Amino acid sequence: MAYWPSEEWMSLFKDAINASPEYKAAAANWEGTMAYVFQAEPDKGLLEDVCGFFDLWHGECRDARQIPVEDAATAAFVITAPYSIWKQVMKRQLDPIKAIMQGKMRMKGDLPTVVRNTKAAQVLNEVAGTVPSEYLDELPSEVIEELAAQGLPVRVPPGRS
Repeated sequence: MAYWPSEEWMSLFKDAINASPEYKAAAANWEGTMAYVFQAEPDKGLLEDVCGFFDLWHGECRDARQIPVEDAATAAFVITAPYSIWKQVMKRQLDPIKAIMQGKMRMKGDLPTVVRNTKAAQVLNEVAGTVPSEYLDELPSEVIEELAAQGLPVRVPPGRS
């Protein structure tokens, strides 16, 4: 199990994408890079924005890694939202397409391409929800302190001991 949104989580997400026959079928015509920007929410434990970069190519993920947030614009598609909104999406409590339409998430990229590939986006979200994940605001304080000691941009949320 990996804490989300860590480099380890992104690697597990890549593996899950590549193991999904449903995604391979739904995204057969999809090609392009995607950046997920997880915006900082210090009250949830995330001190800095974190960006995941995913190279998606015809039902396969060729690369998944963290990149500097300022490099997110190099991706064909960029989806940005606060940590808590992303968490709802990852836990499948909030549909990402609906969140974009409601303004809870922002997307940059070619909208007609996304509309033509809505099923691929839905399946990608389903796959993300299968990745064993631990969320910062649910971790014990001592685990968050260990992650912070490793140099990760996290802290124990205020009001927790």
